[in-house]
Amino acid sequence: MNIIDRYIGKAVLIGSLLAFLVLLSLSAFFAFIEQLGDLKGDYTALKALEYVLFVLPRKGYEIFHTSILLGTLLSLGSLANNSELVVLRAAGMSINRIAWSVMKAGLLLMLAAGILGEVVAPPAENYAQKIRASAISGSQSIRSGSAVWSKNGQNYIKVDKIYPDSRLSGISIFTFDNKFHLQRMISAKNAIYKDDTWQLQAVTETQFNELNFTQKQFAKKQWDGLMQPEMLDTLTVKAQNLSIVSLFKYVQYLQQNQLDSAQYELAFWMKVVKPFSVLVMLLIALPFVFGSLRSTSVGQRLVLGVLLGLGFHLFNQALNHIGVGYGLNPIVSALIPSLVFVMGGMFALKRIF
Repeated sequence: MNIIDRYIGKAVLIGSLLAFLVLLSLSAFFAFIEQLGDLKGDYTALKALEYVLFVLPRKGYEIFHTSILLGTLLSLGSLANNSELVVLRAAGMSINRIAWSVMKAGLLLMLAAGILGEVVAPPAENYAQKIRASAISGSQSIRSGSAVWSKNGQNYIKVDKIYPDSRLSGISIFTFDNKFHLQRMISAKNAIYKDDTWQLQAVTETQFNELNFTQKQFAKKQWDGLMQPEMLDTLTVKAQNLSIVSLFKYVQYLQQNQLDSAQYELAFWMKVVKPFSVLVMLLIALPFVFGSLRSTSVGQRLVLGVLLGLGFHLFNQALNHIGVGYGLNPIVSALIPSLVFVMGGMFALKRIF
C-alpha cells in the first residue's frame, strides 16, 4: 500500500501546491494594486513591491486552507474522472483506506502550514511593516529584535515593545543639540496615544549640562514628538498576525495587569487550531470526489472549492466575532467552526458508503 499512499499523496500535494501558487499570485497582484494608492514620499512603487513580497507569507497562510481544498478537489477529481479511484476500490481498497492516504499527505501540509504561519510569516510581516513605515513617514527607523529605534528631529527614540492595541513599553528618548551633545534623557515605563498626544507613564527625566545633571520623576508626562501615529499604525502587528508564542506572552501580560484579554486569547486559540483546518479541508473534499459530483468538470470543482473555502472562512470569522461579543470561551469559539465542518464531512462520507 505504500506505493498507493505515495501516488495519492503526490497527487494531493502537487494539486495543493499549484492551487496555492495561483491564489498567492492573485493575492500578491491585488495587494500591489492596493499599495499603489498609498504612494508618497519615499514610498515608491519599488518599495511597495518590496513590502508586498514580505507580506506574502502572511497572505499565503491566510489562503492556505482554501488552496488545500481546491487542490484536493482538482487532483482527486482528476483521478476519479480517469477511473483510477474506481480501479483502487475494485482492487479491494476501501474509501476509508483511500481517505487515510489523503490524510497522510494532509499531515505534511499541516506541518508546512505551521512552519509558514509561525516561523516565516511573523518576522516577514514585521520587516514589511518597518519598510512601509519608514518610507511613508519619512523618518529614519530600524528594528533591533522587538525594539524600534526612530529619529524625530534631534530626538532619538527607542521603544522596546509595540503592542497590538498601540500601547508602547520601555521608552527611552535621547535629545541632542546641533553639535550632538546629549542634552536630555527621558525613560518611561509605558506610553499611550490619547487626545492627539503621547502620555508617558512612570517617567524619569535627566537634564545634562557641562558640569552636572539634574533628575526628576513624574507619574505622567505629555510628549508630542514620540512617534508619528501613521508610523505606529504600520509598525503595529495585528493580533492575528503575531506568532503563538508572542500572543501567549501578551495574553499573560494583559491578565497580570487585569486588562481585557478575550480578543487576544481568541487569536491565540485560532492560531493553535488553524493548522488542523488543513485536515478539515481534506475531509470536506472527499465526499465530493466519491459522491455524485465525481464526474463534474474542472470549472464546477473550482466554483465548489471557492464556495466551500469562503463559507468556512466567513463562518469562522462570524462565530469568532459573536463569541467575543457574547463572552464565549475563546477555545470554544475557535473550535466550533472546524468541528461543524468535520461533522458535516463525516456525515457526507457515511452517506456514500
